[in-house]
Amino acid sequence: MVEREGGQLHEEENIPASSLSPFRSNLYSTLWIAALFLYIGASMYDVGASWLMTSLAPNPLFVSLITTATTLPIFLFAIPSGTLSDIFDRRNILIITCAYMLIISMILGMLTLVGVTTPIVLLIFTFALGAGMTMIRTPIIPIMSGLVSSSELPAALTLNAVASNLGRIVGSAVGGFIIAIVAPWAVFFLNSASFIGMIIVLSRLPKKSQINQQSSLPPENIIRAIRAQIRYIRYSQAAHVLIVRAGLFTLCSSALLSLLPILAKHDLGLDSTGFGLLLGSFGIGAIIGGIVILPKLRSKVSVESLITYSIGLLAIVIFAMGYLRDFAILCIIMGIGGVAYITIISKFYTIGIKSAPKWIGARVLAVYLLILNGGLAVGSIIWGSMANTLGIPITLSVASLALGVTILAKKRYNTTLLDELDFTPSGDHWSLPPDLSIDLPQNDNQVLITIDYKIDPKLSNEFEKSVRELGRILKSEGMAYWELFQDTTDIGHYIEIRIADTWTDHMRQHERVTKNVQIMEDKIRLLLKDGPKPIVSHYIGKSA
Repeated sequence: MVEREGGQLHEEENIPASSLSPFRSNLYSTLWIAALFLYIGASMYDVGASWLMTSLAPNPLFVSLITTATTLPIFLFAIPSGTLSDIFDRRNILIITCAYMLIISMILGMLTLVGVTTPIVLLIFTFALGAGMTMIRTPIIPIMSGLVSSSELPAALTLNAVASNLGRIVGSAVGGFIIAIVAPWAVFFLNSASFIGMIIVLSRLPKKSQINQQSSLPPENIIRAIRAQIRYIRYSQAAHVLIVRAGLFTLCSSALLSLLPILAKHDLGLDSTGFGLLLGSFGIGAIIGGIVILPKLRSKVSVESLITYSIGLLAIVIFAMGYLRDFAILCIIMGIGGVAYITIISKFYTIGIKSAPKWIGARVLAVYLLILNGGLAVGSIIWGSMANTLGIPITLSVASLALGVTILAKKRYNTTLLDELDFTPSGDHWSLPPDLSIDLPQNDNQVLITIDYKIDPKLSNEFEKSVRELGRILKSEGMAYWELFQDTTDIGHYIEIRIADTWTDHMRQHERVTKNVQIMEDKIRLLLKDGPKPIVSHYIGKSA
């Protein structure tokens, strides 16, 4: 991968993708380093905010509200964040958000330094920073993915997960050390400094990121963009696979990390250092797995097999953590768990990137982010309540069994089903509608598209199956309405109805059409080769 003038990228021939191959791109490597410092700063802030709250309000409720204030913005802003990232330039969104985070973190640092921070003030600022991190996490992955070739994409996504885990380890350790020798306000200032580096790096990227499509059309209406996202989630087979598999995994695997503090303190009798070593072992395992182990397996084992084996391995780890008591062995077990965890998470991220058209990529990842955090939140409540009644060993045993059972979901939601999908643009496959002979209405009137088919009645069943599959794809890719009608007096006569919200949206669909549509339309054309050509008509709504 080399960079050409203007920030454009192309794939070098004869360069095999490896675990570190994305670093061949200077833009990717500098952005990865900036993201790493961002994750370090975020982890330092989490440690500093939690520790500060123990002094301001030594109450378990207020301390736990720090986590709530951090995660709640994900549920509130993940969807809008994904929509904005698909509509507007992601680089500008990140720069503005980082500047906002820099100011917020600096203000909190100054308030804490002069001693006027209260529990409520800390919670408000934590919520504000959580909202900012949500706005960062959604566009950062598509931007970084757009800086590497398709063959390097799995490695790039794995490296992103490595940066997150490495940031958590380093940030927690450094944050705790700085708090011990200085005070929490120091980590707030250091957190603000991490955004400066990100702003500098982002300013080097092209003004229009590669992942954002160039278009002569005006920006998409936000409300209609969210509706398009909902339609995609509803009708896309790829989205169903991602949501179901990731949701079940997160729900069951959340038992390990959510119960680890209680396990370490009460069942194992460890202090904070011991707990930190267990958590650090998990992160180290994730880093080793991402850089060393996963790249070697990627070319030898299919994605579905990697997910299946890793889920099984993590289930064994969760079970073992409930009954083993040797600290050294537990650290090794947690390291193995980290390897399995990063394998699964990175594969789901890869599916999320590859299983959606570029125009809606950030919105799909926003839903994935929502599923991950939602599963973690709900799972933590379920397993925490169960542990309170049954104890930790039995609860981890149940969670281990439940996680293993989720493997059965692959029978219906198998990732291999996505191998047949092609979300690359189809180019000139769809010709633009004919020149308009009428003036478009000033308001946003709907557009009706009809396609009149005459086919051999013997091909009706095959034709209906193919056209309905086309309709499902069209609805997932933004069509507001789709239906197929059959003439009651002529079984070989069909009319396909498509409705777009506006003429502009219809033009936008022409820009966004993927090869999935092309493949299905070519299949339908083969069925029609001996008959008359379909008649396509366009109608504009005429409201009073």
